[in-house]
Amino acid sequence: MRWVLSFLFVVAASFTLTSSAQAAAAPAAPAIGSRVVGVFDRTTIVLAYYRSPLWEAILADRRFELKTVKAANDSTRASELEKYGAESQDWAMNQLAGKAPIDNILAVLQPEFKELTTRLKLAGVADSAIADPKSPSIDVTPLLLDWLKATAETRKMAAEMHSKAGN
Repeated sequence: MRWVLSFLFVVAASFTLTSSAQAAAAPAAPAIGSRVVGVFDRTTIVLAYYRSPLWEAILADRRFELKTVKAANDSTRASELEKYGAESQDWAMNQLAGKAPIDNILAVLQPEFKELTTRLKLAGVADSAIADPKSPSIDVTPLLLDWLKATAETRKMAAEMHSKAGN
């Protein structure tokens, strides 16, 4: 069963690589009156977030601050920033492995969750691992990848992660 899901994910991911116009298309509309939930794949979103322009901007700010405090001989703040770099890398790896919560990523995604909920008339958006499997759902992972400006390489990496996990 897992290999079937992995295969379906790879097929679905390949569709997101076609054209940006197709990638921006919304999933099929839910049935009238149903409480459809938008679901996303956690590992894919974690990977995409840490490879996104949003995260790169955060790191660029930290690198600039580190350079500035080193030039000012502020060794205390420089140590704090260096520690932040190492800790954030460990945290990201633990999030990717499913060993740490992704609250920081969910907070960043809140505006897009609200937009998708309104546009697609969803009951909400949830991690597919914790969503009720009996409830009707729509996979919004490709739309979140678009919002995070995931590259073709990031999408390919996510698909490869899932194919390896399914073996």
